[in-house]
Amino acid sequence: MPGDTDIANMALSRLGTRATIADLAESSTEARQINLWYATVRDELQSLVDWNFNRVSQALAASGTPPARWTSSYAYPSDCLRMRRLDFGGASWVAGTPAAGFEIASSGSGTFLYCNEDQVSAVYAQRVTDPARFTPGFILAFVDCLAASVAHAITQKADLAERLARRAQERIERAMADSANEGLAPDELGALPQSLVVRGLDGNTP
Repeated sequence: MPGDTDIANMALSRLGTRATIADLAESSTEARQINLWYATVRDELQSLVDWNFNRVSQALAASGTPPARWTSSYAYPSDCLRMRRLDFGGASWVAGTPAAGFEIASSGSGTFLYCNEDQVSAVYAQRVTDPARFTPGFILAFVDCLAASVAHAITQKADLAERLARRAQERIERAMADSANEGLAPDELGALPQSLVVRGLDGNTP
C-alpha cells in the first residue's frame, strides 16, 4: 500500500505538473501545501464516510465524576473523529438524530459522556494515521480531496481547483453509496469535506 509521501505525490499528479516530493517535511512549496492540509483532509474524510477500516465498536470505560444531573460518566474515546451510534441497554442513539438521555462535555482532564446508564457501547469513526490500513477506495477519495485543497495555492488555477473539487465530490458520493450498502446509512450524502468548502470549492461551480 502507498505511504504518506506516495499519497502526496498522487495528489500532486492530479494537478498536471511534474513536481513530486521526497518527504512531507521538505521545504518545497508543494510539500508545504500538502503538509498544511494532509491531516485535516484525512481526518475529515475519515469522519464523513462510514469506512470499514476505521469503524470501531467497543464498550465505553467508566471514568470521571458526572455532574449532579447525571449518574454515570464514561471516557470519550480520544481517537474518535465522529460518534456514529451509542447503545444504552435497550435504547440507542444514531448520528443525525437528536441527542437524548446523554451529554458529551469536556473538562480540564478530557472529554466525557454523561448519562444515567450503567453500560454504554459505541460505534465511531476512529482516526487512522497509518496508510497501511487505508482501503483503495479511501486512498482514491483522499487523493482527490487533497489535490482539490492544494490546487489553487500551487498552480494559481481556479478552474483546475474547481474541477478537482467536483471530482472529489463524485468520489465521496460513490464511497458513501458503498458504505450504505455495508451497514450504517450515511446522513450527509452530497456534502464535501469542510476543508474544501471553506476554500470556496462547493463542487457546484459550472
